[in-house]
Amino acid sequence: MRTSVLAAGGVALALALSACGGDSDSNSADGGSGGNANNAQFSDISQLVASAQEQASVSKSSKFSMEMDMAGMKMQANGEGVYDGADTRMSMTMNMQGMDIDMIFVDQTMYMQMPENMNPDPSKPWIKVTEDSSAAMGQNFDQMTEQNDPTKMLEQIEQAGGEITNTEQTQLDGQDVTHYTIQMDLSKASGMLGDDAAGAGSIPEGTMIPMELYLNGENLPVQIEMDMSSLGQQSGMSGNMKMVMKYSDWGTQVDVEAPPAEQVGEMPTN
Repeated sequence: MRTSVLAAGGVALALALSACGGDSDSNSADGGSGGNANNAQFSDISQLVASAQEQASVSKSSKFSMEMDMAGMKMQANGEGVYDGADTRMSMTMNMQGMDIDMIFVDQTMYMQMPENMNPDPSKPWIKVTEDSSAAMGQNFDQMTEQNDPTKMLEQIEQAGGEITNTEQTQLDGQDVTHYTIQMDLSKASGMLGDDAAGAGSIPEGTMIPMELYLNGENLPVQIEMDMSSLGQQSGMSGNMKMVMKYSDWGTQVDVEAPPAEQVGEMPTN
């Protein structure tokens, strides 16, 4: 049971890192609430990616929230992070099926703080997830860390055959945004899921999923929505498979440190 919970937490963090990595940052708190400063709309995914990649080099931190429903497994999370390649660091608190889990990602290492009744050694409340233990959870550690690079996520969208199918000017949470609907072939986007097997044939070619991307006036993401329900249906799973990420406070100061060594234990094996 403990291992399955940790595995689910690892998947959630991989998805969070992937989506966060897709963000570009600016010095404007909350991405600005005025009109579209760049007044740019893109009909070509390559142009959109190029613009967002350019913005990714400006500022590299934000606060974020996540809501995810994976065939009845519901998760909510809030956190903040710095997305800077090998120096990426992030902290978040996740509620999964009524259970709170704190997570820290720093120095390319993940730490999870489980509820006391899930931890065999309460004197070491944090569990360290290394490359070997991530493999035991079914996650490719190199992929998880690579996803933190903002340009990688954007490249994966493009490589997945991303196509902009609709664009509109609208408002979201009180600010003017450009809303892009993008269709992607999930079989070509295995890197976004942190699972090598996903691109090795387990996801049928042509499994198209929609992504709703909302950019503010600086062409910075303020919300990303992914709907993988079609994949679940093909796998015989019922229910929604959706994720919504929201971002704010771009350029915010983020301080993330690893837990004290004496409070860190090993991941349970069963």
